[in-house]
Amino acid sequence: MLEIFGPAEKLHAAVRRRVPQVACALIRDPETGLSRVRVTYREVGPREVEWDRAAYRWVASGVALRADPEEAADEIADELGVTRPPTP
Repeated sequence: MLEIFGPAEKLHAAVRRRVPQVACALIRDPETGLSRVRVTYREVGPREVEWDRAAYRWVASGVALRADPEEAADEIADELGVTRPPTP
């Protein structure tokens, strides 16, 4: 069954909420039909993140991120070099 608000949509929402200075878009993978998240910050990117049923993963390198969308959003921000205030 296709989820309308699946893992990619949850990550997209988390990135927009936690690091709004990152440009973030949902894109559809033409091969699988599944959604991915494309992120860009200043001159870094665009980079894509996908869900592999266990964790989020950078598409280009295959490096895994956290399974929790909020934690993955923080890791994305760190990887892109986003300066953000500490979370309480």
